[in-house]
Amino acid sequence: MTKNLKFSIGILSWKGYESLYNSLKSYEKYGLNSLTKLKFLCLPEYSSRGIELAKKFEYKPILFKKNIGILNGFKSLALNMPDGPVLLLENDLPLVENNEKTFNLLKQSIDHLYKYNAAQVRLRSIRNPGEPFHSIKKYNNYWGRGSLKIIKRLLRPKKAKKLIGTGIYIEEYPHLKFSKYITKLENDSYLIKSEIMNWSNLAIIVDRNFFLKVIIKEAETTFSKKTINGFKNIEIELNKKWWRDKSWNLIITNGLFKHFRVDNRGY
Repeated sequence: MTKNLKFSIGILSWKGYESLYNSLKSYEKYGLNSLTKLKFLCLPEYSSRGIELAKKFEYKPILFKKNIGILNGFKSLALNMPDGPVLLLENDLPLVENNEKTFNLLKQSIDHLYKYNAAQVRLRSIRNPGEPFHSIKKYNNYWGRGSLKIIKRLLRPKKAKKLIGTGIYIEEYPHLKFSKYITKLENDSYLIKSEIMNWSNLAIIVDRNFFLKVIIKEAETTFSKKTINGFKNIEIELNKKWWRDKSWNLIITNGLFKHFRVDNRGY
């Protein structure tokens, strides 16, 4: 019997078609593609190869002749997707768990998104997160043994605090090390607040309306000198006091996706 879940999948792929193919093949192999018929693929600067992959794996293509950036790419996906939970991915995120784990964790994640009124549920694999993972290096600069790290935490307490959530990917028992900030849920998922971890675009489940009306709206109205290829990317714009002060709930799961680029996507 085919299992289905009430959610949509949206993938952003600016070039990088070999990475996209690698990811889509893994979604086919481990059953993700069969869990919903609501599948969308945003293709800025599209080519025939991108359209071919959308057709092969039964994703609805959303086509742009020019690059529109990460923020506008995800916004375009969400605008084309129905209300409810949406799984947002980029082209270099292959699935690394089997069919059963994929179904069970997605079902739990959708349930948790609304049970805990979370801003996002993260699905980057803890066991096999892939590279690069810049936050881990930053975490290790502040947390752990050594007088230098203690001094860094004393000198920059706010910086140290917003890295605590990354400890879930490092520490064996993060909920015990940071019991004030991290609560362990069933199946080794964790409940934290946005004050201890930045927004991430990487393999997330969000509520479509919350994403558009709150997250995208805030990122669009935030100015930053830092951009990606001249465009906003959400992560940069939301790395600020507003995000931390909102103290949104975030769910960090064992994860399903690995960050792995087969080819260079242009930056």
